[in-house]
Amino acid sequence: MDLPHDFQECVRFHGHLCPGLAIGYAAVKAGIERLNPRPSPDEEVVAVVENDSCAVDAVQVLLGCTFGKGNLVFRDWGKQVFTFFDRDGRRAVRVSFVGEVPGREQRHLLRQKIDSGLATDEDHEAWERLRFDVTREIITRPWSDFFEVREVHVDPPPKASVVQTVACEICGEAVAEHRLAPRKDKRVCRDCAGER
Repeated sequence: MDLPHDFQECVRFHGHLCPGLAIGYAAVKAGIERLNPRPSPDEEVVAVVENDSCAVDAVQVLLGCTFGKGNLVFRDWGKQVFTFFDRDGRRAVRVSFVGEVPGREQRHLLRQKIDSGLATDEDHEAWERLRFDVTREIITRPWSDFFEVREVHVDPPPKASVVQTVACEICGEAVAEHRLAPRKDKRVCRDCAGER
């Protein structure tokens, strides 16, 4: 593939090449250009993502932000928006996808045909070609074609903390103590409390 090595690493992690992954890749590149953070082996860089799309996998690969380290924060707002915070420099940038994904209508029509089972071999080939071309376009065009990037003031997100785990008094599964739900005189997980 004639795609950047670090994008190929994102593809390996994610499992396939797609425009969504390219959006995350380009968002990180735009954010890094403005923020210029040092690499983040621990929690030096924090990413707040406002979607749970393919794009977030590129954030994990390129910035080392993960849920496990506590420096990947998910807000379920359904927006292709990413805020990157550099703890060392105490600066943050908000990267918002405001452009149009190239070939959107053509991709939509092909996807409908494929999902209906009526697609020909040529349709499948056109889908793969278009997916590759759109992906390449997103990662090679100037990020300003797709994103608005602005410095923002945010309070530093709290660092990850180690929490106490206890057994649910009904199912016995380990649960973070602060996530227990009171149920009469027992300390139980939210599943057993019927909160699911």
